[in-house]
Amino acid sequence: MQNPNVKYLKMPNGYFCLFYRQSNILFFQSNTSTGWSTPQILAERIGSTFSVCQFGEVCYVLYTTIGGTLNIASSKDFVNWEHEPLNGMTINSSNLKFFIVPTENALHIIYHLPTEAKGIDSLVYCSFRNGRWETPTQIDRFIPFGKTIFLARRLSKEHIILYYRTARNTWCAREMLLTPYTLGSLTPLIQTQTNFVDISIVNDMERIHILYITRNMFRTQVIYQYKQTTAVSTPRVLWEDTNCDNAMAFLENGKLMLMWTANGRPLRCISENNGATFGVVEHYTGSFPTQCLKGELTNADALECNAMETYGDLSRNFNPFLLVNASESRMQIQALPFEQEQPLPGKQEKKSSPLYYTQEPQPNRFAQDTQPQGIPFGQEMQLSQFVQDAQPQRTPVKQGAQYSHFTQEPQSQPMPFGQETQPIPVEVTQSQSTPFEQEMQYSRFTQEAQPNSFVQETQNNPFRQDSLLQKKQKKYTSIQNSQKQQIEELTALLAQRSDEITEVNARWKAQISRLEAELKTLRKENEKLKQSIHAAQVEKKRIASVQHVPSAQTEVKFEKLQAAENIAAQSHETPLPLVEAPENQMDVKTEIID
Repeated sequence: MQNPNVKYLKMPNGYFCLFYRQSNILFFQSNTSTGWSTPQILAERIGSTFSVCQFGEVCYVLYTTIGGTLNIASSKDFVNWEHEPLNGMTINSSNLKFFIVPTENALHIIYHLPTEAKGIDSLVYCSFRNGRWETPTQIDRFIPFGKTIFLARRLSKEHIILYYRTARNTWCAREMLLTPYTLGSLTPLIQTQTNFVDISIVNDMERIHILYITRNMFRTQVIYQYKQTTAVSTPRVLWEDTNCDNAMAFLENGKLMLMWTANGRPLRCISENNGATFGVVEHYTGSFPTQCLKGELTNADALECNAMETYGDLSRNFNPFLLVNASESRMQIQALPFEQEQPLPGKQEKKSSPLYYTQEPQPNRFAQDTQPQGIPFGQEMQLSQFVQDAQPQRTPVKQGAQYSHFTQEPQSQPMPFGQETQPIPVEVTQSQSTPFEQEMQYSRFTQEAQPNSFVQETQNNPFRQDSLLQKKQKKYTSIQNSQKQQIEELTALLAQRSDEITEVNARWKAQISRLEAELKTLRKENEKLKQSIHAAQVEKKRIASVQHVPSAQTEVKFEKLQAAENIAAQSHETPLPLVEAPENQMDVKTEIID
């Protein structure tokens, strides 16, 4: 994981400039052909945030003070620095990261701010133009990745790409155009359920190469993936150990180099075909930092960025691991045997890499090596034809005579004892053979054009015939041995892959059989539950039918009793009708009472 207190700048001449923060003091050193300069103080009482970038001939350093104000320092010669405050913005966060992109008329910065949700920050873009800050714009919400926070790279003058981890724990890429401000779509790269330990990303014109380390409960895995157009490759586990860290991916001489440390040991894996295949994992035995750390690496505009970070040695004042890339002599002296294209001494027949058939053709290699070893017979004949066509004529040509690949014309050359060449084809004996003919005798066209001269030459000198046959036999034997070795290596690789596939298939079959057994058991339990539910429903219906008959009779009796009670109540409550008596009767009754 990157150390935020160390930054490296690769200058146009290929050397490095180092910036580091120590005890709230910002130091810088420059590396030249004479070595490292003395550390110089760039600023004092600074905060924990600073960023470095070079645009044109000017180097810019953006840093914060302890009070939270932003300052920018600029210099053309790394000797005289100009410090200017950027008023209008105050930084209150102590763990903040900036990525600056200076242009002719503005200073663009990418930074992050905390949000209301714990552990989730907001990625923000802002520009400083005409002496004032413009309105900040939120890019996305993301999860800061340890001390690295997020990754950014400048692709061109006003074109950058951002790499960060979203709130769903997915590493994504997003491109941005600064002028005019244009935000690209979010492109997912990798997602895993395990914890990320470290990640390193480098991209070229075709692919985005991703090397990351994940931690399980007891192990750590080093995994590689690449993204090309809209497709993402399957994860490829390169190494597994108890403690892996310091992942770094970079490009060197057209090769993809992957490095990491396992229990403090530096390991390396090389791909010569842009991540399609990899060689074996090697223990790096060259000069490596004793106390390894990673720092952000930025390049000048004129240089192609082949890495986004580099190793530094804490015990040697943060000296970088990747020094001058253009120093060919020093790189060749320090090159390891497995880095060289030539095979090891005493093992001329062995190929340097088992991936011979997966490598891309390299036409420039024939120009460097005069006699390449291990070339098939057909290619060797074509090479001899190329040399024959390209070489100048070693013997003067007689006037009026023309050369042909298929017929030999007379050649005029000084002959001893006053002999002269005839204008017609003559027999060529061993004494009359020229060095040019002896050199070109292995050419395909020369053999077809002069079968008789070659036969006569070999018949007249049987010892030469034996030597030629022995040379051919040795050459064919070496070619056959190399091809056999390649076939054996490919066979071993295929056997290993087949064993892995067989093991995976066996695991899947065992898992499928176990799942089928569990499914069968669940089906049986389901049938039992269905039967028990059906029996319970039948019993419930029977009980309900038995209880329904007496309840109906009781209801009938209850209705009868209720009807009788209603009738009795009506008879008691009904009043008797009043009958009026005649008046004479009323009078009679009155008299009797009196």
